[in-house]
Amino acid sequence: MIEFSLIIIINRYFMRALICILVLFFSFNTVYAQLTINGKISTIPTTYVNTNGKVGTGEGLENSGKKTKTFVCGDDITINHVTTDGVAPVAKTVTYKTVLTTISGVSKCWITSNLGATNEASSATDATDNASGWYWQFNYKRGYRYAGTTRTPTAWTSSGTQPTQDWQPANDPCTIELGAGWRIPNLTEWTAVRNANGYYNNFSSVLKLHPAGYLAYGNGTLTDRGSGHHYWSSDYSDATFARAYVVFPPNTFTVSNNNRLAGFSVRCIRD
Repeated sequence: MIEFSLIIIINRYFMRALICILVLFFSFNTVYAQLTINGKISTIPTTYVNTNGKVGTGEGLENSGKKTKTFVCGDDITINHVTTDGVAPVAKTVTYKTVLTTISGVSKCWITSNLGATNEASSATDATDNASGWYWQFNYKRGYRYAGTTRTPTAWTSSGTQPTQDWQPANDPCTIELGAGWRIPNLTEWTAVRNANGYYNNFSSVLKLHPAGYLAYGNGTLTDRGSGHHYWSSDYSDATFARAYVVFPPNTFTVSNNNRLAGFSVRCIRD
């Protein structure tokens, strides 16, 4: 009887000790986690699905499904560009700066570098690939990178009938890459920017507009990088032309008709 009682007491102490060990183990190994783009839990703070379905910092979804942070214009946004969605020509992670400004007529949020650019331009004549970003043909979602003498991808659309319509939301690289609310500026907004900046104040403006040049519509070769600004608006003109904000030496600054198959820069605005 005494031996049986001792066994019970020993077992009770053993169970208590085991429970304490387990509690300590799980307390030391408990971490905060969030959902990754693959639906798995990650403990890396910058690897999670944000509210736009992309991986990055800023507005995110915790594993409870709640927002971790609400985006406010002026915040940086980090985007993990991937090639699988048919927009980014190369995969890379970019942190875009944003600014709230009335330069387009009413208060709107803009990114301060070209879509696809690794960083803001360092000067008004910065001719680097990192500052230039990517190029798009009008109403095509696929972007192009031009580094050195190499264009990625190499395939180029140089002819064909184009639909007579504005840039469609389903093809808008700003919406696809940055998320809901972001889009390509329209003709009215670029006209206001032209009126505000004139010829000389594009780089010095809050938008730090960059002369990334353009890709010629006939063969997709790079032209005027470091000297000419060519930014698509979302407005078409006809089956051949669409409207763009264009600045080039010696003193041209205009919103004009341009061949829709030329590759121009894209700058994003948020409603």
